[in-house]
Amino acid sequence: MASKRTGKETGSSSRGPPSKKQATPTNHGIEFNTSEQRSRYKSLLSKPLHPCRYPDSHSMNKLGIRDNVFRLLSNLGWVEMLRPMKGFENFTYEFLSSIAFKKDRLNFDNPDHRVSFRLLNIDYKMSLENFCLEMGFVNAGFIHDSWNHDLKPEGYNPATFWESITGLGQYISRSNKAGNIHNPMLRYLQRVMACTFWGRKEVGTTRTDELSMLWALLSNNPVNTCYYLFDYLASVGAKSDSRAEIVVSGIITFIARKFGVGNDKGINPIEGNNRLDIDTLISMNFIKPQPPANITYELKLNVPLLFILPNPSQIDTGVEENLLYVGVDPQVQE
Repeated sequence: MASKRTGKETGSSSRGPPSKKQATPTNHGIEFNTSEQRSRYKSLLSKPLHPCRYPDSHSMNKLGIRDNVFRLLSNLGWVEMLRPMKGFENFTYEFLSSIAFKKDRLNFDNPDHRVSFRLLNIDYKMSLENFCLEMGFVNAGFIHDSWNHDLKPEGYNPATFWESITGLGQYISRSNKAGNIHNPMLRYLQRVMACTFWGRKEVGTTRTDELSMLWALLSNNPVNTCYYLFDYLASVGAKSDSRAEIVVSGIITFIARKFGVGNDKGINPIEGNNRLDIDTLISMNFIKPQPPANITYELKLNVPLLFILPNPSQIDTGVEENLLYVGVDPQVQE
């Protein structure tokens, strides 16, 4: 068996729900096995929970980007992970209060990274390799981590890549606005990652990891998805800042499913829109509807050009000229 599973499952309370939520057993049914887990749980309770926001097929069809977006996501095997899923309070609190990621920094050639977490009071302890096996991902590919230079991709320079998709020569990792990305598919994919994989409420800037993933998607370079996934989730679980918001519950549901925990065990679904639909994209200032029929949409660029979606011929990232709209007039629609 790839994983070590111990513990005892608990049922849910039979009390009638207040409002629309399901009943919440004491501590969401969690049986804490350490004082640290209990302390983390209490800290997590003070943080707002938001749904992940996933790719929306209907909206992508309206914008003319659906097929190309899924083509790029398939390069990293992310299509299944990014199907819309509900988050649940008990999965989220238990997983994040117990998650641990021990990185093997002594063995560069064949590191034995170890991961652990709890779901429904069952302990899961295993190597990162076995976690990847259970999740359906390959335990291989680059990781953008400063401690291991050997696993950084050759040919990738963040400043150069940023300039190639924004036209901006200045690269400031903490303040690179996602709205400066020209190609609508790449800009949409950055939103997808920011709203799921690296879940956060405010998505106006592009994380360093998101930028490297865009490069990997474009160049079809393998990425160690599980390393990134566990590294970020562990950081969310360890944050003591009460102002931090939690936007990863749907991703935790995906992990729970992979380990045989179904939605029927979920307590208190996290309410709210979990799609990057047209209305959400408009509220994010991603697009602006074009009157009178509102069947076309303006994409704001950092150059004086009017880019109207849908625009099939000029969104395909397989054409290098479509990464940066300079010296072209992208208003023509097909």
